[in-house]
Amino acid sequence: MLETSSSKTVPLTEQALMRLRYDILNGSLLPGLQLKLDKLINHYGFSSSPLREALSRLSVEGLVKIEDRRGFFVSEVSIADIEEITKLRLILEPEALRESITKGDDEWETNIISCGYRLEKYENRISSQNPFISDSEWASLHFDFHNSLLGGCTSARLLKLRTTLFYQAERYWHIWANANPDPTNRGSNHKRIQETVLDRNIDGSLKLIIRHIESTTKIVIQHLLKS
Repeated sequence: MLETSSSKTVPLTEQALMRLRYDILNGSLLPGLQLKLDKLINHYGFSSSPLREALSRLSVEGLVKIEDRRGFFVSEVSIADIEEITKLRLILEPEALRESITKGDDEWETNIISCGYRLEKYENRISSQNPFISDSEWASLHFDFHNSLLGGCTSARLLKLRTTLFYQAERYWHIWANANPDPTNRGSNHKRIQETVLDRNIDGSLKLIIRHIESTTKIVIQHLLKS
């Protein structure tokens, strides 16, 4: 999952939220699928209350759509949607990264190095496989790395908006990855981004993160056009 914690300490609503979100992101719950509570209860083992709350929160994140008198549905995907997500990410993420580089302290740097190392180690270990298909560990490490880059940003509202957009974009990345099992086609440039950020090279870092977002979107759109 993109967020991990002991199930003993995480509230049921949070557990349901994380599991549903991950299954939407990795494509287990397909776009347009109706999310019937009775089936979700049987599948996930939660009661209706935490599931309803989780679905409502996912609707705020844009991953679930609520239709009057019909219930909950996994949000559809489209080229227009990923283009809009990307447009907003290109506004918010560079700004958050700029502030993070300017204000980040030694603890921020240490966290980036740690998250980058864990992601790189995992990707190297499974280099002969596709890390994106139903791989919660890669998803969690990838999320943590990108979050660590922005750890010096002090705007909670900016980070919340950016995280919502990141989840929405991640779903499209999984759609592409599930159809393209070649692990050499990851489009990942995390190591270079990490080094440039730690050098406090603001202009270089912004160029790299913008290129990273744009190249991912281009790959996804090319796949959607062929589908």
